[in-house]
Amino acid sequence: MKLPFLRKSAPPNNLVVETGWLTPGPEADPNLIFDLGLHKGYDSAFYLSKGFRVVGLEAVPSLCTLARTRLARYRNRFVAVNKALHEEAGRTATFYSVPDKDDWGSLQEGNAGKGIYASVALEVDTTNLAELFDTYGVPRYVKCDLEGADILFRDQLLKDGRRPTFVSVEANDESDIDVLAECGYEVGQIVNQAMNISVRPPIPAREGQYADAKFNGETSGLFGLELPPDKWRPLGEVRQMFTDWRSLKARDDDLAPGWVDFHVCKRESLQ
Repeated sequence: MKLPFLRKSAPPNNLVVETGWLTPGPEADPNLIFDLGLHKGYDSAFYLSKGFRVVGLEAVPSLCTLARTRLARYRNRFVAVNKALHEEAGRTATFYSVPDKDDWGSLQEGNAGKGIYASVALEVDTTNLAELFDTYGVPRYVKCDLEGADILFRDQLLKDGRRPTFVSVEANDESDIDVLAECGYEVGQIVNQAMNISVRPPIPAREGQYADAKFNGETSGLFGLELPPDKWRPLGEVRQMFTDWRSLKARDDDLAPGWVDFHVCKRESLQ
């Protein structure tokens, strides 16, 4: 099956678009990113502006349509998949949308409203990580922010032999690090999303081409080689740092505000 993506021949630090079709393979494509938790397309806009091709996954039809419209100028490099990540692909499932907090939608009703907002049940089509890899290829980077389905993602990644070069997942607990270590990732860092407001992309760019960006509470921020080089740690140390952070947060949220993502890779990917 031909896919609506242009092939790129250059490495990600010097992206050049050429005419051609992408054929998915088992190795990570250096010019491809998965945005799992597309929402309104803010993160995808950043990745696209850096020259990458992007596959965005969004379960809520209205949000998927909004992202497609917002990113229409990138139509040759962007695909929005209107499905929910699930154990099984090709079926339907109940997804709980949260109109008053639309980035909190989830397959789990409790994770959606969190006891604060009302949720609305939608019947949506499903996919899984293997189907996404089979259809679009293995990306250089996967951003996963799926309000409860992050656990599905990490567990499906463990079962699949194909490995993105860089992975980020919203932190649930220490078992996230344990599973990612089983996947073969060796080093990582913790990114506090509440602090992204003060972060700017590095110059010169270390991922793709330079794109100016201002991040906020609805964006995931930098990734891969553009994260601070001195903050990569062995995953055992990252695990302990998260335990310490969560303990402090439980004692005084003002001292450990926000929420955090785990970013992981193999040591060789930082060379």
